[in-house]
Amino acid sequence: MKAKLIITGFGLILITACTPNQVQVEDPKIVEVVADTLVEIVIDTSVQQSLRSHGLVDILSIDSTLIVDLKYATSDNFMGFVLYDTLNAVYLQEDVAVKLAACQAFLKDTLPTHSLLVYDGVRPVDVQQQMWEALDSIPTTERGKFVSNPWYGSVHNYGAAVDITICDENGVPLDMGAGYDDFSDIAFPSKEWKFLNSGELSAEQYGNRKLLRAVMKSQSFRNIPSEWWHFNACSRDQAVFKYKKLMYESGVRE
Repeated sequence: MKAKLIITGFGLILITACTPNQVQVEDPKIVEVVADTLVEIVIDTSVQQSLRSHGLVDILSIDSTLIVDLKYATSDNFMGFVLYDTLNAVYLQEDVAVKLAACQAFLKDTLPTHSLLVYDGVRPVDVQQQMWEALDSIPTTERGKFVSNPWYGSVHNYGAAVDITICDENGVPLDMGAGYDDFSDIAFPSKEWKFLNSGELSAEQYGNRKLLRAVMKSQSFRNIPSEWWHFNACSRDQAVFKYKKLMYESGVRE
């Protein structure tokens, strides 16, 4: 049986067909259905229109040399399941994406074989809410170090923040001494001195973090104290003034 998964903005819809001309469609919002021999994931036009209306662009449309591993579109994240069922690419505000491309050029001038590897860009508010609730064992006064309170919003929600690292010529991420979305203290840039003194963070790992910060600082991206991978293109207040918050539902609750 041939099948295609179509994503509408409201969840996943399975469409089946015995032949290319016998396709069963239940949802009128689906604009185009083409049966195939493989299961595919497609973003429907309503989601694309929503992204464009927020001024968001796929970063690969600005710089195709960037490497993307959208963690929340997979189960390889701290939640353990897919959070982005209506996003299959990293989207940022266009001016932010242009700045990111300039960071990539800066890195390439320094290390031509290396590349920026992007884990996340714009994040819909409903996903922010799920992350906030998942960390309910952490007091709210401390939780904001890891996930911004959805009531106020994250710079991610406006498409002006990026989660990022550097990878080598084989696509292997450089060793930063802590993984992506590691909530332990060793991931804190503000506490690197402590772990350097104890030997838990090596000079090489620290050097890789400094390189990433230098690359991102070249275009005025700012690192936050609690996550080596998170960089803001502007403050939250500036994002609120300049951009629109991405509100549509794009996560699957479990």
